[in-house]
Amino acid sequence: MTATLNQSESPADSAEGSVHFRNLEPLFAPRGIAVVGASRREGSVGYAIMENLIDGGYQGVIYPVNPKARSLFGIRCVQSLDSIDDDQLDLIVVVIPAPYVLPTIKQGVAKGVKNFVVISAGFKEVGGEGVEREKALKAYADENGLNILGPNCLGIINTHPEVGMNASFGPLTPNRGNIGLISQSGALCSALLDYAGTRGIGFSRFVSFGNKADISEVDLMLSLWKDEETLAILMYVEAISDGRKFVEAAQLITRGPNPKPILMIKTGRTSQGAAAAASHTGSMAGSDEVYDALLEQAGVIRVDSVETLFDVAACFSDPVLPAGRRTAIVTNAGGPGIMATDACISSGLELCKFEDYTIKSLKFQLPAAGSFKNPVDVIGDARHDRYRAALDAVAADDNVDQIMVIVTPQTMTNTTQIAKEIGETRKFCKKPVVACLMGAGEVQEGANELRSKYNVPTYTFPESAAGAMMAKCRFAEWTKTSASSREVKVNKEAAAKILKGLTDKGITSLVEAHAMQVLDAYGFPTVPFKLAANADEAVEAAGKMDGPVVLKIAGPKILHKSDVGGVALNLNSDDEVRNAYNTMIKTVKQRMGDDVEIWGVLVQKMLGKGREMILGLSRDPSLGPLIMCGMGGIYTEVFKDVAFNVAPLDEADATRMIGKTRSAKLLDPVRGQKAADKQALLESLLKLSQFVIDFPQVAELDINPLVVFEKGQGCMAADARIILSGGDE
Repeated sequence: MTATLNQSESPADSAEGSVHFRNLEPLFAPRGIAVVGASRREGSVGYAIMENLIDGGYQGVIYPVNPKARSLFGIRCVQSLDSIDDDQLDLIVVVIPAPYVLPTIKQGVAKGVKNFVVISAGFKEVGGEGVEREKALKAYADENGLNILGPNCLGIINTHPEVGMNASFGPLTPNRGNIGLISQSGALCSALLDYAGTRGIGFSRFVSFGNKADISEVDLMLSLWKDEETLAILMYVEAISDGRKFVEAAQLITRGPNPKPILMIKTGRTSQGAAAAASHTGSMAGSDEVYDALLEQAGVIRVDSVETLFDVAACFSDPVLPAGRRTAIVTNAGGPGIMATDACISSGLELCKFEDYTIKSLKFQLPAAGSFKNPVDVIGDARHDRYRAALDAVAADDNVDQIMVIVTPQTMTNTTQIAKEIGETRKFCKKPVVACLMGAGEVQEGANELRSKYNVPTYTFPESAAGAMMAKCRFAEWTKTSASSREVKVNKEAAAKILKGLTDKGITSLVEAHAMQVLDAYGFPTVPFKLAANADEAVEAAGKMDGPVVLKIAGPKILHKSDVGGVALNLNSDDEVRNAYNTMIKTVKQRMGDDVEIWGVLVQKMLGKGREMILGLSRDPSLGPLIMCGMGGIYTEVFKDVAFNVAPLDEADATRMIGKTRSAKLLDPVRGQKAADKQALLESLLKLSQFVIDFPQVAELDINPLVVFEKGQGCMAADARIILSGGDE
């Protein structure tokens, strides 16, 4: 992709695999820009945008649109868009009151322009009329194939010298660099620019997308992925518009061809948590852990603070990825070396063990008082030549995947000369090198040298360095993974027939009797069951099942069966079944009232011993279908030991979900108990994922418990509930 001024007449939809992306180059590299609302009034947004375009060195043509001014900053104003006669006008920046935005965009479209940055506020963020105004803007964009950034955004920046565009009203123009930043918050953009400048961090492209009426975070991610100048993508997001599209796009970016890391600060909570959910799954899907799972599934690195965001981003400014977690430390002081060791281990890194030839080389070149094992201590009087000798030896070791170099200012320490040796090491060794120059004033010159000349990530303290290095290791490991699919055998037609029959009768809340029928028809492994309307039918059904049985009360409003005496276990004879049936009906009516609707009882085969798990689904308005897996049985909502992912799942997603729960350890051999059948659990999870896709009318579902037997013996759904769209809350 070219970094020069855009040569495309209009955006074109493209696709790579199943992921579609839009051509946003006319936004990032327009040949001509019109600023509607350009102003001579200092302090106004229209003035700031014009000033930034000029001061930023924009290489295209600028048209200030202001009917009351003759010129701005020495550039002749035009009265209206109609006055512009330029077929290379690619972008219109709109800075006028909200009611006039759409008419202005229509004027631009009449001139052949397809790309707009709407700075103006007064849309959905103010509610009421603003919501309708934004819907109209979105509808017009869709009808005419437009690219609209915003509304209510700070603007867009491209630092490439052949473009030099700062079409924002922020107070700063960022330094040029290789990091792309996408932010939903305009105010935060300004703070990020300011903070990044103090860290010596530059940007390739910088965009605030505001209300994302049209262009979403997914569109911008894909655009930055295609930009050759961008090595890493930073994001601040308050809400993700479409969870499935986000995951697909992010996976392509982070582990497809030309992988790039995505670092994100995600604030806010999923809206599903505020709703009154009818299932275990729905009630637990409001946790921020859902976003953690989604971002992990997407290969996105989530951080909790701006400081950490730039710590990690600095590490990715060097594009070389580590081959593994094995880390070598070179220091000129014992205490910081211990600090670095603790930080590495705490972060998940490994301290490598040097080869014998490395230790011999270090012993030959370093003072006897030094340390020749990891961490290497070149001791306090070390000058640049001693650092160079140590780094040469360590960098050549095949057991070293990456290096952390620590420099503490001593009387004889020339940090600038040492910085040069660190930079030269990074140039030849083809392994990540991170510098930790401890201090402030005395080491600043060396730190600046490392960042600007050698592109070596530089930190003040080992803890920050180790955390960033670990994030890079995780990304390197992620890039080596690939999506794996597995065909699951299901019977969609049979399940669809049962669902249609129930919905035709107005039944949208499927308690156990109906839900188990649907799951059994679809192909889930279910406990043998039979709905009995009276005691004789219960006895007959039990007689056809091998071994003891369980009776469960069945009725449309009876949710927690055990609470009302609606469960009887381990029944072995006809008399036990008959007596249990009669007693159960009587008890339930006493506790729930004589008018409670009872269909009868569900007769099920009594299962042997197994681990109780829960599988479930719910649908988040933004994230889409969420699959849940975790500890089942009566303690599901007590311990809430569950994991979520967005459907559809691949085999790696499902395996990761199972492993993330604390209860996953209970599936392994424990105190003489054999391992559980994880493969059967995995198959059921993938089957549920397919069920979600096949039946979009299913709003919520619980399979609880799913009893997982010993390895090789499979699993069985023992209870279930399904809520269809429009059903009972």
